[in-house]
Amino acid sequence: MRLAIMLVFVTVVCGLVYFVLTHPSLDRLQELETELSHLEAQNQELADRNAELERQILALRDDPRLAERRARESVGMARPHELIFQFDEEDGPTSILVHLEVRAQGLELAGEEIEMAQLEDRLAGLAEELPGAELRVRVDESVGPIERQRVVDIVEASRLGPGKWEDEG
Repeated sequence: MRLAIMLVFVTVVCGLVYFVLTHPSLDRLQELETELSHLEAQNQELADRNAELERQILALRDDPRLAERRARESVGMARPHELIFQFDEEDGPTSILVHLEVRAQGLELAGEEIEMAQLEDRLAGLAEELPGAELRVRVDESVGPIERQRVVDIVEASRLGPGKWEDEG
């Protein structure tokens, strides 16, 4: 009788151990632990970054040299017996105007006759050579709607597009 009870007890314990070790939630637990360790590492990196930013904020707020620099730059303050020279800055890069003439007999881009098949490549080349360029497109009334739409599609897809459109009448 004792032997039977012992065998039942050992069988139940072995079954429980087998169930626990082979249950799918054990794999999920390992995945969650891995994710938790990654998140904790990321959290520590962010905490370190926040601490560094806080040190920078305190330094910027409390550093008298920085306060002096800000006063000099923003309102033009100077020390006694100090001369400040201020120079006007240029207004920026000058815009370059590029003309595209669309006629029934062909295209003229920047004064040069080109074919419709070349238009896309030529516009891309101009956009790289002249990054601030502005495109003006003049379309002759004799140009058909299909050819006009091809030009519109190519111009709008280019980096110079959409351009300013002028119809000749």
